[in-house]
Amino acid sequence: MSEATQTHETVDVSDVLLDPAVQASLNTILEKLPQIAQVMTALTKDEETLTSLTTVIENLPRLSKIVYLLGRVYQAAEDVVTDGDTLEGFSNMFQNFTKPAVDVAKKGLRAYNAAKERAEHDTTVYSVFSLLKLLKDPNVQKGIRLVTAMLDELGKESHQE
Repeated sequence: MSEATQTHETVDVSDVLLDPAVQASLNTILEKLPQIAQVMTALTKDEETLTSLTTVIENLPRLSKIVYLLGRVYQAAEDVVTDGDTLEGFSNMFQNFTKPAVDVAKKGLRAYNAAKERAEHDTTVYSVFSLLKLLKDPNVQKGIRLVTAMLDELGKESHQE
């Protein structure tokens, strides 16, 4: 019975070998054999490389999902970047978000420049008594409260660290 099985296998193998597509594939493999040998040598050069290759092969289903998701994210990002309406929407949203801060900064800069200009032309000589009188000014009081509160907050942050 083993002879019949062997004969049957031989017939199957010879039928397969007579197929022109199989012959073409075998020719291609034989032509690429030196390159295949180089790859196999590189992949099995040491235990670490072989273990890494095994890990990669075992994780191919997960890696495939990750690559698929990255492809989708890339496509979405590319669509956003190439779509003028979306870019304009993001630009408007960014401007609306930053406009209040920019306006406050511009107002502060204008106030600073005006105060600097005014201070350069002011020739007032301040004495201890004039400073005491200035302390009654509501704007000076408000500034002192702001500076005091800021120093308190900065002190709290330095104690928390």
